[in-house]
Formats: sequence, structure tokens, C-alpha cells
Amino acid sequence: MSRGVGAAAPFRPCLNPATLSGVDLPDFLTLAAAGGFTAVELSIQQAQAMGAGRVRDLLSEHGLTVAAASGILPAGPVLPAPLLVDTAAYDEHLMSLPARLKTFAALGCPVATSVLNPYSSLGQSEALALARTRIAHLADTAAEYGVCLAVEAVSVREGLPSELNGPHPVAATLPAVAELLHDSGSRNAAVLVDSFHWAVAGADPGHITALGTGGVAHVQIADVPHVGAAHGWTDRLRLFPGDGALNWSAFANALHQVGYHGPASVELFNPVLRALPEGEIAARSHQAATGCWIPQEAGR
Repeated sequence: MSRGVGAAAPFRPCLNPATLSGVDLPDFLTLAAAGGFTAVELSIQQAQAMGAGRVRDLLSEHGLTVAAASGILPAGPVLPAPLLVDTAAYDEHLMSLPARLKTFAALGCPVATSVLNPYSSLGQSEALALARTRIAHLADTAAEYGVCLAVEAVSVREGLPSELNGPHPVAATLPAVAELLHDSGSRNAAVLVDSFHWAVAGADPGHITALGTGGVAHVQIADVPHVGAAHGWTDRLRLFPGDGALNWSAFANALHQVGYHGPASVELFNPVLRALPEGEIAARSHQAATGCWIPQEAGR
């Protein structure tokens, strides 16, 4: 299988904190830098708790920049809430939104990531209308701080956490989320493309190329298993990029066609891989984010 586009690391390797679950922010930054990364994703709540000045100092010390951060809608001290969080929580989050966006800006973080619920307790038309309204408001508010909203399509069907599940479908593919962003009317929202979800939805390069120039705000990467039906894959099956069956050449070429040349952030939820020594996880993640694009000789 072809696994590259003929050049090493066409995207900047980046590390998502979920890959090193349970590690505090200073240790995460130390491990990321030791593993070879120069870009990271963060939880904005963790950055707020430590203070933007202290985080900036640590980033500078380790030669790191922040490519993106979750938590524009927070869920506790670390995790993000999805776009269709209940109304009371959403209204509460709006009250503290300016403070979070100030932290984004203070860290030079250009992208706020958010997850769209693929399923909901709301009927589809009601859920889509609510999502459009929230995307427009969050994106337009973020624009005032120089931050772009990146909305992720979640395509896995099995093993979803309760906050992303429900009896009614909402939008679970790149085309569906892109249409939703277009209908929101905001010029400051684009799609977060996740290679695992893209593969679960069929690994169609056209789903990416149809996003058009500027349609991709951020990219997260993980590989897929060699066995099993795509519709049955769960996030717990994510592999280091290059260790599975994903066609990295097709994925990279599609991103290049829409002009995306930014970070590619390794995001793993696989409990077996997360159990490895933390330094090994970081080093293997960087090696994978660099090497998955490079064609390999037959038999190696």
C-alpha cells in the first residue's frame, strides 16, 4: 500500500494531550519537546488554571507553539464540551467565554477546536438549527480575538460517550459538517479533519477536496485497523499513524488540494498504547507523524 506523497513530513508534527492521558500540563510540554515536537494542542482550561504567562514561559523554554486548543466550551478542568451541550451549561459557558478567548490570544493559539455531536436527544432539524446558531456566535466571537473555530465531524458510531450519543442523527461526516458551517453564515469557522473519522466515513478524498481552499482549519491523525468493518471501529482502536491500513497518500494529497499545509496532530485513545511509557508514546508519536507520509520500500 502506498503510504506517502514523496516528501517527508508534509505537515508539521503536533501532539494532542489525549495521547498522553492523565499527564499534567508542564509534564506534557516536557514530554512533547523531548519527543521532538515543536507544536502541541492544549486544553485551554489547563492553560487558564496555570496562567497564560507561565504557560508562555514553558512553551518558550521547550521551543513549542500552540497549534490549537480545545475547551472553547469546557467540561470540567480538562475536557471539552460538545457544541450541543445542554442550554443551561451553554449559557454558563458564554459568560466565561471572553476569559478563555483572551487566553487563546495570549498564547498565540490560532484555532479553537470543537466537536459536533453526531447524535442527539433533539430531533435532527432542531439540533441542526441550534448548532448553526451556536457555531455562528462562537466563531464570530472568537474572530474578535484572532481565533478560528474548527468543528470536528465525529463519524464513529460505536463506543461513543454519552454526551455525543442520542436517538437522533445530527451530522457525522465532513460534507454534512461543511454544509452546517456554510449555513451558519460565519466566515470564521472551518472543518477539523480527523483521519480516523474520515476513514470510518469511507476514506473518500472527495470529502476533503470538496471543502475547498480554506475549508480545513486543523488536522488530527491516527491510523485505522487492518481488520474489521469501518462502521464498527471505535476510537479505542486508533493506532500510531503508519501502523495501520489508512491510505496516507490519498489523505495528504486531498489536504494539499485544499491548500492545507498546517499541523497534523497525533490523537490516540487506544488504552493499550496509552499504557506505554510516556516518553515512548511521545517519541513514537513524533516518529509516526513524520514517517507515515514517506513511501516505504516493498518488504520493509
